[in-house]
Formats: sequence, C-alpha cells, structure tokens
Amino acid sequence: MTGNFSAVQLRITTKEYTEKTVGPRVALVAEGLHTNHVGVTNRGGFNVNIPSNIYNFSDYRDFLKDRYRQLKEADPMFSFRFFSKQAGFGSPNYLKLVMDGKRNLSFEAIAKFAKGLRLDSHEAEYFRYMVEYNQCEQEPKKKVYEAKLLYLRELFKVKTLIPELYDYYHEWYHAAIREIVHKGPVKNDPGTIGQSLVPQVSETEATASIALLRKLNFVKETDGMLIATETKEPDTTSAAMAQKIYYEQMAELAAQSLYTQGPDTQDFESITISLPQEKVGELRAKIQQLVKELGTVHSGNTGDAVYQLNVQLFALTRQTTPTTRTEGQDAEKAA
Repeated sequence: MTGNFSAVQLRITTKEYTEKTVGPRVALVAEGLHTNHVGVTNRGGFNVNIPSNIYNFSDYRDFLKDRYRQLKEADPMFSFRFFSKQAGFGSPNYLKLVMDGKRNLSFEAIAKFAKGLRLDSHEAEYFRYMVEYNQCEQEPKKKVYEAKLLYLRELFKVKTLIPELYDYYHEWYHAAIREIVHKGPVKNDPGTIGQSLVPQVSETEATASIALLRKLNFVKETDGMLIATETKEPDTTSAAMAQKIYYEQMAELAAQSLYTQGPDTQDFESITISLPQEKVGELRAKIQQLVKELGTVHSGNTGDAVYQLNVQLFALTRQTTPTTRTEGQDAEKAA
C-alpha cells in the first residue's frame, strides 16, 4: 500500500489529529519552537538536554564542529577520545581528523558517527545523505543527494507536527500490516504477522508497528483480535510530503522482488515513449483513475495475499521548447 495506491486510504486530518493527541504543542511548532532533544549525562550524573541543529546544515563537517561544541558545552569532560570510545573507533582523534577534512566517512563510519553524536533514526538519515552529498564527485548523483536533503528538511516540519504520521510512511511494513488487518480480523500475534510479510520483519518491529497503527486509530484490538477501523481523510499536504519516503521504499522492494519472486506473484511492464506536454497530463489522469478504480473494486476483499502496485511516470530528458524543435527540423531539411 502506498498513499494513493491502495484499497485502504489514509484518513486523518491534521487539525483533528493534533487536537486529540498533540494539543498545545501545535502552538509551539507553529512558532518554530521544536522540542527535539537528546540526553547527555555528564560525569556527575546530571542529564542535560541538547537540541540538534542538524537540519540547519548542508555541510556535514560544519555540523560536526557545531555538534562537538554543543556536547562539549553540556559536558566539559566530553572529548575526541570520549567520542571515539562511544562510537567504536580505535583512533582517539578520528572525529578531529574528519572535522578538519583530513578523513572522509565510509558507509560504516556514518552509522558510528550517528551513534556517537546521539542522533535519532531520522536525524541519522539526514546525516547520511549530507555526507553522501558532500563526498560525492559525480554531479548527477550529487544533485539527487541535494534534492533529498531539501526534501528531508521539509519533511521534518511534518514530523514535528504529526510524528506518528511521519513514522507511518517511514517504514513500508506499517501499511502492509494495516492491509492484512483490513482483509479481516487477525489474531494479535506480532511474530506470526511479521513472518507473513515479504521480506519478513522481526517480532519487535511488528509489535511496534501494531502499536503505531492503534495510536493512529487505523486498527483496534478486541478480544485479542486486530480489527480495521474507519478513519477520516488525511491532511493532503502532510501526507504527500511523508509519502515520498514510502514511495522510495516501495520502489526498492520492487527492485528486490525481481530477484526474489517469480511470475506467479509479480509482473513488470515498462515502455519508453516521447510525449507532448499536454499528453503528460492526460496520462497522469489515466494513472490516477486506474489506481482509484482498483482501490474501489478490491476494497474489502479478503484476498489470498497482500500485493503492492506501483505506477511510475517520470521524465528521462529535459523538455524541448517549440523553438528548439523548429530549429532542429529546419536543420534536418537543410541537410
């Protein structure tokens, strides 16, 4: 299930959700007073909360310097050696070498740095793309990483307002489990539910997913059984922003299925065509209508398994202006 590609539709408004579960905190978010803190315990045992400013940076070395300053101010005993010990590095001054541009970060090192910097999972994701963006030497890939950073900054606004909605779209299996329950009442057995997914997820992940779905009022539990509930339409702006990460995950799962599934459970079709701009809008409308019809026809069906249908339409070349096309045609005639 994706935001629009499913028989189950996400229905919850920002206003209703925040009034019921967030309350006065909305006013703080509206003023930009986000309360995202990490705890640091100094040698005396005093717990200090430090706000993370990671979304204000696009250069990860600048962020490292700022973060080190923050941690050092909170705990004067914090040092490069202490960081290396916490992050799992053998070199006592590895952080200093990276900050000064004398070392780059490998994929494995990025995860260790996120741990040592006390970043949550979403901040760690932003940090990873920031490192990839700064260290990438291929311009096309660099632009992709830059776009990802811009997107994650905007998505952060959704996270502060409706964190559970952000989390829902951040992991593909939340929607899959929701669809399983939508087919009919299911025993609340996280282990069995997790094993029924492709690929499988752990019992711990399935347990957390069920808790999230219940918190969002997508499912409820009655006598040990999970039952789907009717909810209201989503705030489209917030949902659309959060869905991008979900679409990316589903595209990755589709790629994996090329090698892990056969024709009995999958089908891939693709075509590369040249279209005038007015036809692009028509094609988008047809895709949206197809998805809507599939959702309506199959809504409420018990089914034998849960399937994912992805439909992607995107440009492979830049648009050519009428002038460019005319010049090209004139050149052909002259030749």
